[in-house]
Amino acid sequence: MTKRHVLAGLALVLATSAALAGDGKDFSMGIQGNARTEAADVGLPVYAGAVPVKDSADDKAGISFGAWAGGFGLQIHAMKFHSAASPERVAAFYVKALGRYGAVLDCRDPANRIKPPKDSDRLSCEASELKPGTLEYRVGTAKSFHVVSVKPEGEGSRLDMASIDLRF
Repeated sequence: MTKRHVLAGLALVLATSAALAGDGKDFSMGIQGNARTEAADVGLPVYAGAVPVKDSADDKAGISFGAWAGGFGLQIHAMKFHSAASPERVAAFYVKALGRYGAVLDCRDPANRIKPPKDSDRLSCEASELKPGTLEYRVGTAKSFHVVSVKPEGEGSRLDMASIDLRF
C-alpha cells in the first residue's frame, strides 16, 4: 500500500467521522505535510553536535503531517538525528528537556507500559518491550505528548523525537 493510499484512507475516515458527529456548520477538512520540520516544531532542542539522518536517498530527516475533519484531527512533527555521544548521555539530555512538559515516563519500566482505561487521558508507553539498548521517554497526555527514542548506532547514538497531538 502506498503512502498516497494511506493518506486517502485517513482523509476518508476523518471526513466520515466528522460528518456523522457534526451538523455541517463551519465544517472543514484537509491534509498537510512537509519536510521542513525544525526542532521548534517538535518542541525540543537538538542535542549539541547531532546531525540530521536520512535513512535513504529519498528519505527526509524531519516531517510534519496534519490531517483534520471538523473537530477531529492529528498533527505530528518528527525528526531524526545521529550523535557521536553515547545513548545514555543523549537520553539524559532529553529526560531533562522533556521535564519541562511534566513527569517523564521511562518506557523501559513495565509499569509505564500498562494501558490505562479507555476513558483515561493518562499517557502510557507501547505495550511491547523495547529492543535491548533502546531508551524511550514520553511526556504529556494520551492525546498530546512528546516522545524521544535513543538507541546505539555505530560509535554513537540514533535519536528520534516527535510531538503528537490528537483531537477527537
